[in-house]
Amino acid sequence: MSLLFQFWVGLSSPESRAAGASELFSDTSTSLFSCAISEEHIKQADIIHLHWTSGVLFSPQLFRQLKGKKVVWTFHDMEPFTGGCHYHISCRRYEQQCGQCPMLTASGLNDLSAQGHQIKRELYRHLDLVLASPSAWLAGVAGSSSLFAGMTPSVIPNAHDTAMFCPQDRQALRAEFDIDPNTFVVLAGVESLENPRKNMGCVIEAMDIFAEEHPEVPVELVLFGGGKLNPTVCYTIRYTGSIERQDLVKWYNIADVFVHPSRLDNLSNTLCEAQCCGTPVIAFDAGGSKEAFHDGVTGFISGQTPQELAKVLYAAASSDLGPMRSESRRFALDQFGYETIAGQYTRLYEEHCRKKSTLRDDGSMEQMLMANAMESMLKVVLSISDRHKSAPPQEEDCAAADTPDETTSVNQDINTAQLPDAPLPEKKPERSWFDILLRTVLPNTRRVEHD
Repeated sequence: MSLLFQFWVGLSSPESRAAGASELFSDTSTSLFSCAISEEHIKQADIIHLHWTSGVLFSPQLFRQLKGKKVVWTFHDMEPFTGGCHYHISCRRYEQQCGQCPMLTASGLNDLSAQGHQIKRELYRHLDLVLASPSAWLAGVAGSSSLFAGMTPSVIPNAHDTAMFCPQDRQALRAEFDIDPNTFVVLAGVESLENPRKNMGCVIEAMDIFAEEHPEVPVELVLFGGGKLNPTVCYTIRYTGSIERQDLVKWYNIADVFVHPSRLDNLSNTLCEAQCCGTPVIAFDAGGSKEAFHDGVTGFISGQTPQELAKVLYAAASSDLGPMRSESRRFALDQFGYETIAGQYTRLYEEHCRKKSTLRDDGSMEQMLMANAMESMLKVVLSISDRHKSAPPQEEDCAAADTPDETTSVNQDINTAQLPDAPLPEKKPERSWFDILLRTVLPNTRRVEHD
């Protein structure tokens, strides 16, 4: 994990993240002092299309290159219009002015969320923005924010590779993984199974209720993603860990249903991918999840408790899912194919981006971003440095302190033998915070060695 992400994680607590159904608060710190894209490429472009911009958007060099350009920005979470939280299940301060943030451990009227909200307000005035969102839910929430009041983002789903994510021979795949053809297989997963927003504990508990109430139905839950949950259950759970896309395609095809129990989401890629493979889905009416499928045709909307989810799982297990599998594939081809989404973005470009931007900057915004970048770099490094100093020694550090390493043993042997002029091993100099700054926060900066 980079220093910047370590810093961001430290701004909130596990409790505040779980309460808000959010895994991250990112402030205006930037990891880019210069843009990763060449200035010549940006200069030639008529349109700049942004996506996930945390740690990038506040780069002074990037701002300099975006000036005078039409900027299409596709939102993938709530961060563009909040003070820094990427999702929050209940807070609506972004509709007026952020501050007293429930995510932050150091919350107040002028906390990092208030500062971030104000810098965004100033920055957006200098950018010629055209907004887009994969879901109508996120587009509506963005439109209700004070930063984008009066703007209506276009709703364009994410595109998916329907050639890779496609139906395969289910029975052959089940034989390959030694799964009985009659077993009702439920698939669920996410990048991190421990993410409180993704709510994997709910599907585990729902499956337990389902298995106890209907012991006549053979069931298996397959979980993919990093981390591991260790519940005590009365049914079979199979963990695949983090897997490559070609293996994920196999599991989508093996499963009878894919369950997405997220407490809040935009338009989940996994819901779309599962249907590309012809697999019906189950999700909550939370955020934009229900927009990803056709309820009753390609999937099922469930209530958000384990008990309600268990009932929907049993309803799916009791249904003939063959027609739903066919409809899921048809729906995905129509909604998420490359040509479909490319056509929608082409029309967006043509509609909004014929006229060149007339916005200009007198230099004040660039100066503000430069000051913010310098301050944020020092803030990140010093925060991580303080955290390391206050952290208790790790086990391996304790072992190193209590048990002599090979070099120490050699030195002790030399001292015991009383050999003259025995050279001591050269001690490596400790890295200063400036050293860390150059090597981590500014990875593209070359160090100048003096004679």
